[in-house]
Amino acid sequence: MRKIDLVAQVAQRTGMPKEAILKSLNAALAVISETIAQGEEVRLKGFGTFVVRPRRPTRRSNLWTRQVFAIPSKPIPRFVPGKALKQRVLSNLTVVELPSGRLAIRPKSG
Repeated sequence: MRKIDLVAQVAQRTGMPKEAILKSLNAALAVISETIAQGEEVRLKGFGTFVVRPRRPTRRSNLWTRQVFAIPSKPIPRFVPGKALKQRVLSNLTVVELPSGRLAIRPKSG
């Protein structure tokens, strides 16, 4: 689902104009982005939490030259789903193994 699809579905459920919903959604996303950029959490009860976590520094090597280089630590934004969201996903979806051996997500049948 893209942002415009989300706006259309919210407009259908609320009866509000799409322009107003798009403006509100953009404002909410801007507030979330600005807040986590300052290192604070954004908690949406029943949905999840947006946080910033540190990524550890690592050392990698170039396979061709065998030169080792360092990748510094840096802050990474993360989303931690809430309990209600986890339960909803768990009750509606299942993991299946495809003939190729890869895993896929499918709706639960029955």
